[in-house]
Amino acid sequence: MKGYEKLEQHLMHQGKVVGFYEDIVKLPSGKVVTWDLVKHKGAAAVVPVTDKGTILLVRQYRNALDQETLEIPAGGIEPGETPLECVTREIEEETGYIAGNMEHLMTIITAIGFCDEKIPIYVATDLKPSRQHLDEDEFIDVEEYTTDQIKEMIFSGKIIDAKTISGVLGYLNMEK
Repeated sequence: MKGYEKLEQHLMHQGKVVGFYEDIVKLPSGKVVTWDLVKHKGAAAVVPVTDKGTILLVRQYRNALDQETLEIPAGGIEPGETPLECVTREIEEETGYIAGNMEHLMTIITAIGFCDEKIPIYVATDLKPSRQHLDEDEFIDVEEYTTDQIKEMIFSGKIIDAKTISGVLGYLNMEK
């Protein structure tokens, strides 16, 4: 929109994954406001579809919620890495499978009101068994579900992760 002007940006704290900024913005009305901004290093995710048509999900603890969640595999994009390279690495690390085929499905913005995190989501097929390569701080269980089971878990509130909901429902729409 016209009339917005970012006057200043101050880094308040830099973490391992995100930076916390304070933006000073002039509104179209002329009023100057302070907005919070979280800058994210980037991530990518993948919907792993087996030859049977089931989907592999990972169960892991999420500190922000202080609970385990069920999600599609995903991870941070390393410096110099493309999103496709990221999901190719992450699917094997987290699930123990290598994808023979990877297709871009969509890109989502996870928290558009205060964060710039973009997550390209891919669909992986032609899965071949390999082995997990978990990071030292990762404890992940791999679970396999039918698409009907996943839809039920999404609409009953058992699956609450935005990238997982977007990726699975996008994949199911693609299949029609």
